[in-house]
Amino acid sequence: MDDSGFCALATLLIVPLLGGCSSTLAGESGAGNESYATQTGASDPGVDRAVAGDPPLPPANAPSPGSASAAELPANLARESDVRAPAPVLNDTTGGQEPGADEAPAVDCTSLPAASDYGAPGPFADARMFSNVGPGNGFTLFRPDASLGTNGMRHPIATWGNGISTTPDQYQKTLSLIASHGFVIIACNDTQAERPCLSAGLDWLVEQNGTTGELQGKLDITRELTIGYSWGGGAAIDTADRPNVKATVSLHGMPPRGAAAFADMHAPLLLFTSTGDSFVTAQQYVTPNFQSSQVQTFYGTLADSGAGHLYVVDEGAAVCIGAILGLGACQTAAAEQAPTIAWLRYWACGDESARRYFFGADCTLCSPPWAAPQRKQFP
Repeated sequence: MDDSGFCALATLLIVPLLGGCSSTLAGESGAGNESYATQTGASDPGVDRAVAGDPPLPPANAPSPGSASAAELPANLARESDVRAPAPVLNDTTGGQEPGADEAPAVDCTSLPAASDYGAPGPFADARMFSNVGPGNGFTLFRPDASLGTNGMRHPIATWGNGISTTPDQYQKTLSLIASHGFVIIACNDTQAERPCLSAGLDWLVEQNGTTGELQGKLDITRELTIGYSWGGGAAIDTADRPNVKATVSLHGMPPRGAAAFADMHAPLLLFTSTGDSFVTAQQYVTPNFQSSQVQTFYGTLADSGAGHLYVVDEGAAVCIGAILGLGACQTAAAEQAPTIAWLRYWACGDESARRYFFGADCTLCSPPWAAPQRKQFP
């Protein structure tokens, strides 16, 4: 099935419920802007079964975690009422240089504290959704709230592509969770997201970093990430040609639309599917993405017949009614959240604790509930 056929099939299945394959910007569905601190994250899958192993590979385009000093900056952001989380404690990467009286030394994400559970909220636990931002108010932003830029932190930036006929608010729990680990994510509101929209979102963030406002000087525009689901998973691959992209994640993703997309990629790719996804099937869509990839790639399969195509969407989202059409239940990407965050932290931030998910015979994604892991360009 080609892209036009997929879109037509999606329209037949979903139009009666939500609307069809539109290339126009869609508005928000009115979901509230919640802090992830009030939501429940997924827990880390266990490790109990080994497969043929691969020796570790240092992140080729991520800075070494050893570049950060062991000195800790004071956590000077106090907890306030119910909207502010404690300030994350970050390591000074300025080599001990004293900041000015009114400024904190800049630090990057290599100084994030280690995570024992990548499925739990990170050090920026007040991360939440901000609707109707960006060019033409056509984007949604997921970022730390009061803790943004704490102690001089400069946050990596990411772009998100939705599945067909959905909008970013329907992934609020997962995207807020990712943002709680220090990422600023801009999501295209288009219900048929493509590279121009995803790339425009990143361009806007780069611009905001140098413009007076809440984001000024708080973004690490040298570290970009592309993430997407279903149709948006293909768009994430299309957008991975940007020179500052450090990693890409495609969740149950379609192929990219650009003919040279795989040739133009230069950063590692994480692919997910599940044995229960009968809509964007592994055989027809995700496996060909793995076969076409020319960069370091991990291909994870969730061995769960109950994890259908809507698995990634937030429980309770409008599109979840699609379960009656055989698309499976919405499960907020439960088992896929932690490895997604681990992949982003490993490649963008050099987080060595995250390598256990992908490297070695006993890697986390090599053991139940994961099956048949495939790796490319792992030594």
